[in-house]
Amino acid sequence: MPDFTGRVIQNGRYQLKKLLGSGTYGVVYGAIDLTTRYSPVSHSPRTPRRYAIKVLRKDTLSSSAAQRVRREVAAHRRMTDHPNVVTLHDSFEDKEFVYIVLNFCPGGDLFGKIVDEKRFFRNDAATKSVFLQILDAVEACHAREIYHRDLKPENILSSEDGTEVYLSDFGLASGSKVGTTFGCGSSFYMSPECIGREVGYMPYSNVANDVWALGVILVNMISSRTPWTKALSSDDCFMDFLMNENYLREMLPISEGANTLFRRVFAYDPEQRMTLPELRQAVAELDTFFMSDVEIARGPDAVRATAAHCGLRVRKAKGAVEQAQPATRPRVAAPAPPRTPAMAIGPMPAPEQTSVRPFEGGDLSEASVASDASLASVESAGPATPNDSAQGAVAQLSELDITLTTSGSSFWRKAIEKVTPRGLGLGGSVKVQA
Repeated sequence: MPDFTGRVIQNGRYQLKKLLGSGTYGVVYGAIDLTTRYSPVSHSPRTPRRYAIKVLRKDTLSSSAAQRVRREVAAHRRMTDHPNVVTLHDSFEDKEFVYIVLNFCPGGDLFGKIVDEKRFFRNDAATKSVFLQILDAVEACHAREIYHRDLKPENILSSEDGTEVYLSDFGLASGSKVGTTFGCGSSFYMSPECIGREVGYMPYSNVANDVWALGVILVNMISSRTPWTKALSSDDCFMDFLMNENYLREMLPISEGANTLFRRVFAYDPEQRMTLPELRQAVAELDTFFMSDVEIARGPDAVRATAAHCGLRVRKAKGAVEQAQPATRPRVAAPAPPRTPAMAIGPMPAPEQTSVRPFEGGDLSEASVASDASLASVESAGPATPNDSAQGAVAQLSELDITLTTSGSSFWRKAIEKVTPRGLGLGGSVKVQA
């Protein structure tokens, strides 16, 4: 990507001043509106309006990524009037680039407030205020049949003092309540049914998937940690959560009330998961998200380690909880998720802009969904739908009979019983015997 610093675009209207950030597909620059430098009445100089302009290079976008950008503009325009959604002012394109003009948010993103500043740790008032603003935005999106599907701290921007937040990046948004695209979003925030691998790649609720992501964001806010890397049985932290209802309290300095809330938000069966109104009520009524100093002192080492990471050092109490640790795996909380890798900015200046035309939004139907940035690993090359992923036929079984013969049969009995037949894509019962 060339350097746009100082470049004037849109027929002399905007000047790009400073690189603010970059991601997988493009860069964001702070910009000023040159047409607002002087008062229209007195013609005296004044401070020009500031914007953030996202720049995407067309020749680096795959067909799916180009479609994502059009979807982003269409969904964002539909939501731009909400006070907790970043305002989209304009979108246009020239021969080489697409430009999206947004409100400038001087506080950066929520990721920085959580990971770098630890702004919400032991601050119930700030946590409630900001999280309820995020809920407001997501509820408004759902009311207008926009399902975000990529909720994460990087996609939530902030005012300078961090008290107000704004939802952004609608590139994976869908206009359908039912999802059929798997691995859609960022792995840390995907629900099991969105990943699809362990639940039979069955159609799922985009509403419930957004609720799951909101739960992970709330864990991020109160602990600067993430509960797991992926909601799969191969993830040790997620498996521990399924097996132990107090797992989060043994790893993170969260209150009993917060733990109860998370057990409902992270219900494996999406039909048993909290709704957005229920989540709002539970958050509003919760007295505190955090353990007291005494609870931290008496808790496991992992809890004190997380508190220390957030700047609170509490000495271990005599008679504190001791837990046996597997020899092969230390018992520690999962770290905070990493930022999206930045795009390289080259030394060459951006070319002069020639002809410009409006950039139109795209289709929001579920069938049009595609993304290149999702569940990236050696096991997954990205999102997939049942039609294009060679998943093969799905067998509908009336009963699944599992015989356990290994020494870990009691462990796996409990694990299997946590997974409902419906979650496995079965029409009947699961029978487990040793």
